[in-house]
Amino acid sequence: MGESFFGTTFDCTCGRTHRILPRRSFYCADAAGRLAEACAELTAGRRVILLMDARTRAAAGDDVAAAFADAGWTPLPVIVPDPARGKSPVCDDHTRQSLDSQLPPADLICPVGAGVINDLGKWAAADRGLPHVTFATAASMNGYTSANIAPTIGGIKRLLDGQAPQLVAASPAVLAAAPHELTASGLGDVLAKSVSSADWWANHLLFGEYYCPKSVGLIEEIEPLYLDRPEDLRDKKPEAFEALFSALLLTGVAMTMAETSFPSSGGEHLIGHALDMMSSADGVPHDLHGRQVGVGTILASELYRRVLAAESPILAEPAEGIDRAFWGPLADAVEAEYVQKVPRLREAREIFSSPRLRGDTGGWRRPDQEPRPDGA
Repeated sequence: MGESFFGTTFDCTCGRTHRILPRRSFYCADAAGRLAEACAELTAGRRVILLMDARTRAAAGDDVAAAFADAGWTPLPVIVPDPARGKSPVCDDHTRQSLDSQLPPADLICPVGAGVINDLGKWAAADRGLPHVTFATAASMNGYTSANIAPTIGGIKRLLDGQAPQLVAASPAVLAAAPHELTASGLGDVLAKSVSSADWWANHLLFGEYYCPKSVGLIEEIEPLYLDRPEDLRDKKPEAFEALFSALLLTGVAMTMAETSFPSSGGEHLIGHALDMMSSADGVPHDLHGRQVGVGTILASELYRRVLAAESPILAEPAEGIDRAFWGPLADAVEAEYVQKVPRLREAREIFSSPRLRGDTGGWRRPDQEPRPDGA
């Protein structure tokens, strides 16, 4: 689970000093009890908000509340309501505003859940300046250990800065009992690394942006345990589940290390976010984040294949605007985001059009860049 890695501080070959959060992780049958006991080191107070929905309360919430009570805490359960019959909570500005009046005074926040609940808890902790810890109920996404918050605000998917949790915990039995769609979502989220790390390397190569090979290579040793035998996840084999959950934690840590989402989130995530926004505009449900990202990874990988196969690409000017009819009520907000990207698109076109990068003088590498590092 990377216990020896969590809570460390080290000088990296990328030139930065990395301070790793969470401090510790617990992946064991008594994870709730160990989490509650370890929280004593985080605050002198003993009031903990347990943020959950109806499903995650049934999966683990009541057990986590009991564990905190046994450790001398005052658990304050807050249930995020379903927005409508048959629908699950979402992480957006409306839900946040609704929660603001429901959250009691506390010393610590502990979301008990997966993506939406985790982001809402992280958001609430950032708003209140409180430490937070996480109890995961599914191996469904890599945001457990990241500092990022990914809400929908005004219909647009955003990325906000929060803080990584101080501690993270999960019970193998709880993860294995989660619906299989959630596990597939987690697999889709870690598969994105193949594209996101390539995107990040391309930004480094073309624009001289910061790049950290260490953060990209965190999960190389454990990837075969679920990539080579994905049927082991279907069959709920413990080794595969532990490997997948470890990968989710470490790819989340990679984003915090790099102070950017690039190590684990690239163009494939934008496809997933676009599907979220399209569902909002159309008023229909979207699929789970990681499953959409998995689709995005397939599409982005094929795009890379075509780009690498092109010997004489035609470099078009970037479009000045968006298809407003397609985006409908979100058109103004989407266009405001898109126009900020146009200068970088033009810069990329100029770089690719230069004789040096077109291979006329010995290849595509910029002269001021080091050779490609291992793990990219």
